[in-house]
Amino acid sequence: MRTFSDLFGGKKAIIGMVHLQPLPGSPRYGGELDAVYRAAVEDLENLQRAGVSAAIIENFGDVPYGTDNDFITLASMTSIAARLREKTDMPLGINVQFNCAKEEWAMAYATGGDFIRVEAFVETRVGTHGITYPAAPVLMREKGRYPADTLLFCDINTKHTEPLVPSAIKDNIHAAIEEGADALIVTGVVTGQNPTLEQVEEFKQNSGSVPVLLGSGINADNAGDFLAIADGAIVGSSFKYDGDVFKQIDPARVKAFMERVQL
Repeated sequence: MRTFSDLFGGKKAIIGMVHLQPLPGSPRYGGELDAVYRAAVEDLENLQRAGVSAAIIENFGDVPYGTDNDFITLASMTSIAARLREKTDMPLGINVQFNCAKEEWAMAYATGGDFIRVEAFVETRVGTHGITYPAAPVLMREKGRYPADTLLFCDINTKHTEPLVPSAIKDNIHAAIEEGADALIVTGVVTGQNPTLEQVEEFKQNSGSVPVLLGSGINADNAGDFLAIADGAIVGSSFKYDGDVFKQIDPARVKAFMERVQL
């Protein structure tokens, strides 16, 4: 089976976000699906030209998030992911908000996705979406029924949520590894906010050989410090015009970031 190192050639992974505009079925959908696709292509191409390692396709615009999505939302996102897959050989991931891991696996399986992001793999979390239960039991059975080389990038103590029952970070890390995580993600409290270096070090100390990704808050100024510890980073806000997560990818900001980290 493919590994994180296989996917990224043993290098630090810089993963950009293709934040989809609102999809059909979500409250803010603008009525033109092709416009969603065109914006996604533009973002993907700007990330690729700057030399990022990979990109995650996410239904970012579908706020407020729930744990169930309309069929038309999932079908539309699958269609866009398949069309984006044809545009690049760069590794692509899938993230369906919120914690829709079974759907993510199906999308990745159908479109050739290289990895998925799972917000609550072994934890029960509470947030504005409601209560999210651990995805691992259902997801690993789905993976067994439909095996693929798709990797699982799993958050621990994910942003925008609180644990229903407090538990030690190291225990959750060990549980995630035992249940099949291929990489672990450490985040700040909210989008755009970084964890502390000490938190990233705690993840590395407890993860063994499993890679650790920074999941929020990295920028050109702090990248050197975080990437000295972590195995890579998922970059959203910092790659956008004015650093605004709701705007599209700014090629100049991505280029400046990649030149600074010199990967």
